[in-house]
Amino acid sequence: MERSPVWRDRPRLGAIPSWPPVLPRGPVQLTRRTLLTSAAASVGLGACGARLDTFPFDGDTVPQGGPDDLRATFASVGCFHLQWRDLGLLTDPFFTHVSLARAGFGEVVPDPAASASWWDQLGDVRAVLVGHGHYDHCLDLPVVAPHLHPDAVVCAGATVAHTFAPLAVPRAFRVVNDQLASPTRPGRWIELADGRMRVLPIASGHPSNVRGIHVFRGALTEDRTTPPTRASHYQEGITVAWLVDLLDADGAVARRVYVQTSSTGPPAGLAPQATFDAHPVDLAVLAMDCATFRARGEPSILDHIRPRRVLFCHWGDFFRAKDQPPREGVKVDLPWLRDTLRAEPGGERFLFPGWGRHFAFQGAG
Repeated sequence: MERSPVWRDRPRLGAIPSWPPVLPRGPVQLTRRTLLTSAAASVGLGACGARLDTFPFDGDTVPQGGPDDLRATFASVGCFHLQWRDLGLLTDPFFTHVSLARAGFGEVVPDPAASASWWDQLGDVRAVLVGHGHYDHCLDLPVVAPHLHPDAVVCAGATVAHTFAPLAVPRAFRVVNDQLASPTRPGRWIELADGRMRVLPIASGHPSNVRGIHVFRGALTEDRTTPPTRASHYQEGITVAWLVDLLDADGAVARRVYVQTSSTGPPAGLAPQATFDAHPVDLAVLAMDCATFRARGEPSILDHIRPRRVLFCHWGDFFRAKDQPPREGVKVDLPWLRDTLRAEPGGERFLFPGWGRHFAFQGAG
């Protein structure tokens, strides 16, 4: 077993934006409750959502599928291990849950034990896609990186690369700030895995964590000199969605995956429509805000990418240990969303995975 990175003494904050968070205008009483709420907001979810003891999460509890299936396993928040044939990719590497008190006032560092059971499975990962720099989207990257394919590339914004610079993550970073697609800009594809995979970074958006509160919005322009050990050390930077093509031996697109783990709704997350029209999206991994927009009848990324299947994520209160009954985040009404979306024609394509659940999608249709 390879040793995980060592977190040294608590770093100084320097000029990196941290507390106080961006709070609503007007007088705010800085009580312990206010600070804890702000800490929760900093990573997108509160600790007081409804319990989900009986919610019918989708997915199998044991791995399923054959080598030609598009397979997915859900860890937490936006973290999925996606596989097709011998190609794998990992989205938003986050396995370690820390308590709300630690997130607000203590050290936020990865626990190798939280991801250890995954290490033997990650050797096929050729791309790690990080949506933005908050800790719930990248905390465990240094721990899992040694277990990825030797040619794996971490695709992320510059802030993420600057955040992890002191840890010398043993896989290459590809900073995508100058490659982003948008509705009017084609962007630049990144070729990976000896030309068998390509990734298009797309400019996306990050919503307020709780109404009127959007914290840790900074963008780093220089490498940190010491490892990140606080929630406030994980600044947001740019927010990125991803279009991933998995290619046959002749270079044809065999499977297409779209990933958007944070969303403010269109036009965030959109490339020129011709890009999506060139090949259907076989699987979309989408944040809960995308589900909410759709359920409310508001503009949604779903109207543009028209995926064959959808895995919704970022639904849970991740300040709770995974062996405890799961709860919703404060912005989520999971039973209503599931009932509303499943009632649509073709609503069976909308899937709500539980932590650790497995999926296998046969064929391209």
